[in-house]
Amino acid sequence: MMHLADKFKDAEIFLFLANMHGFTELHDGDKLRQNSINVLKLYVACGVDPERFIIYNPVDVPGHAQLNRVLTCITHMGFMERMHSYKEALDKGKAKEMSV
Repeated sequence: MMHLADKFKDAEIFLFLANMHGFTELHDGDKLRQNSINVLKLYVACGVDPERFIIYNPVDVPGHAQLNRVLTCITHMGFMERMHSYKEALDKGKAKEMSV
C-alpha cells in the first residue's frame, strides 16, 4: 500500500476501519471502540500519514448498513451456499446470522 502511495503522490487514498462485522460477534461498545483505535494505531505504525490518507469509519456512513440490508434481501441461498465464508459460518453454527 505504501508503495502505491509513493507512486501516486497526488492521489487521494482512502482507508477504512473494517469494524462493522464486529457488531455480530462483540456486543461491548468499549471493546469495539478500543479495537477501532488499535487499528488506527496499526495504520500509523505501518507508515500511514493521517494528513495524507483519508481514514473513515463505515459505521459513520449510513449507506454501508443500508447497502448491506439491500444485498441481504436479494442474495439467493444458492449463491450463499457457494461462499466460503458462509460455509465456514455453517460449520461454526452461525448460519442464522445474516451478516456472514
